[in-house]
Amino acid sequence: MPVSCGRFIDALWANEERSNAWAWLRGTGWRKLDDRNDDTCTNLLAIAAAAKHNGWAVSVHEEQRGGRWFITELYDFPNGAVGPTQEISFSVSECVYGWTARYQQRGTQITVRIRLNFDAGISAATQATLRNTWRTGIENKWSGRFVCCTSPGCIGRCMLNFRVEWVTSSEHHTVRVRQGPERSNMTLWDTSDTGDVASHEFGHMLGHPDEYSDSACPSRSPVNTGTVMDDNTEVVERQVRPFCDRHGLDTNPA
Repeated sequence: MPVSCGRFIDALWANEERSNAWAWLRGTGWRKLDDRNDDTCTNLLAIAAAAKHNGWAVSVHEEQRGGRWFITELYDFPNGAVGPTQEISFSVSECVYGWTARYQQRGTQITVRIRLNFDAGISAATQATLRNTWRTGIENKWSGRFVCCTSPGCIGRCMLNFRVEWVTSSEHHTVRVRQGPERSNMTLWDTSDTGDVASHEFGHMLGHPDEYSDSACPSRSPVNTGTVMDDNTEVVERQVRPFCDRHGLDTNPA
């Protein structure tokens, strides 16, 4: 079910028939407003009229039925997290390693709820500092680098944003935090870990395997990629493509 952001409505059309209203999306053409419910159609038309009159960019949620595209939702803001909330969970197996990826996706906003269990002796001040360091490092590394859009022309650019929520229940992942420095993994971090290290472990939570050489996995490929899953550096397009694919959209640099 495609969703797109930053869209403009250039024209509207309706007649006396019940729930028969259309909007012209710039770069796409005519789309019929959802006609399954009179109130829904009326509300969509009101938002579309305001957007056209004021020149607002809107977020658009579309659905194809019977060979025709319908606008099912309109939001009068350009980069909202539109679309249904999905709780994603799947098994990952790579070489001798295996784990379960879990996160929430709502449109182009991906949220991971993480429960941190700190070892005894780690002060409250240190805990607060680490939460801030790790969240900032993860969100800055993963967010705002790629958009989901439709081709040709990359129409309706929806920014991919990634969020961390520290929780005490309903977590996607539980992480033990110990005194460092030690070697970390997805579920075991330490007090010496930087935001870059946390960003790498966050990648595992999203379902990505390591991309560095490992004697336990001599056939691993790719390796030495210079990405967040190799040396904790950059997020690349293939690592965020699944989130756009889920909406049937293309992935492009922001």
